[in-house]
Amino acid sequence: MSADTLATGDIVVIGAGIVGLCTAWELRKRGFDVVVVEQRFPTYGASGRNPGSLWLQTRRTGDELSLAKAGKEKYQDYLSELGDVFDYRNQGGLFFFESEAQGRVLEDYAADRRAAGLDATLISREEAQKHCSILPDGALGAVFCADDAQIDGVQFVNALASACVRAGIRTFENTSVLSTLRNGETVTGVRTVRGEIHASGVVWATGAWSTNLRAEGIDVPIGTARVGQMLTQPVDTHLNAIMHGPRGVYGCGALTDLPTYDAAVFPRPSSSSAGKGPGGTSGSSFVDYDDSIAQNRGGSIFIGNSFDGRGSLNPHISINATNAMVSTTLDRYSTLAEYGVTGLWAGLGSETSDNLPIVDRADGAYINVGHAWGIASGPICGQVMAEVIAGEASVFAGALKMNRPALRVAGE
Repeated sequence: MSADTLATGDIVVIGAGIVGLCTAWELRKRGFDVVVVEQRFPTYGASGRNPGSLWLQTRRTGDELSLAKAGKEKYQDYLSELGDVFDYRNQGGLFFFESEAQGRVLEDYAADRRAAGLDATLISREEAQKHCSILPDGALGAVFCADDAQIDGVQFVNALASACVRAGIRTFENTSVLSTLRNGETVTGVRTVRGEIHASGVVWATGAWSTNLRAEGIDVPIGTARVGQMLTQPVDTHLNAIMHGPRGVYGCGALTDLPTYDAAVFPRPSSSSAGKGPGGTSGSSFVDYDDSIAQNRGGSIFIGNSFDGRGSLNPHISINATNAMVSTTLDRYSTLAEYGVTGLWAGLGSETSDNLPIVDRADGAYINVGHAWGIASGPICGQVMAEVIAGEASVFAGALKMNRPALRVAGE
């Protein structure tokens, strides 16, 4: 080993979020000598800045829903391998409505979800309250899906990081990768700020930062966004279902694809300042909203998600995004006005035009990126990436290729 060599292995995985660590774990199970490199520490990025919701009901019928189902099932393997250390809860999910017009669309949505094989039913407000004690006062009813679930993402990633170390996976934190090492067209490792890591395979599991691969000639077809969240002081310690509201349905393809869906019936939050620049001029700092509400084990409420800052790697939450979450919460929960905000942050997310991740070989390396709903897709795509590298048959690999038709059309 030369003086500037930090480590050697079969595969180096870049990124210690949920996608990178699940990939490393699956590769190690197959006998690979794996090295993980992380620019900061596990859970620093989007993997540690989300409520851990495992939504199935909002996923489109087809590959999207099938992948989400497989992701949920994959957590059963992790429960067996890691133990019950990441607060897996299958309390179901409520998609509530606040107007009769929304209710009529959600009635069609419930029927569509049942046709897709999910346990989904349109229920009254009284029935919905039995599943969630913090149902907003203005909710008239909801679609309840018993298949939706929740984990603690921080606990999961940290538990998996520790398990990876015990399994012999070497992890280098606070170590930024500078470039890929190549011998002609062959990738031979990566160059980091601490030295070179030599390996016969490199997996990029770097989320939004995968856009930096364009400097190496790898044009990964993903977009980036700043995904905002707010966390309150503990409110209620019941084990509640996760919730989705009608004031922002970004990413809910199963709903927005319905023939009866009307965007005017499901408007996103707005305020006098949102979308305005200095002097009231039009701006673009607030773009979209995903109206999610969930609780952690301690009873604190996760509120969000806002989506803005597209195309940027700026992680700082905007005032407009903060205002959208605060104003929506005050409108629904006036009694929470005196409660403290214990967390207000944004994580950098990546997404694709068809809402499916990319798991493929690219220019001599491998990529596992574009996880807009990574709590569900991360574990199963770690398996898919390992299957691709090991040359095994894979159920999902064909649908997740970088050159799939949906992405080619979107980029034209």
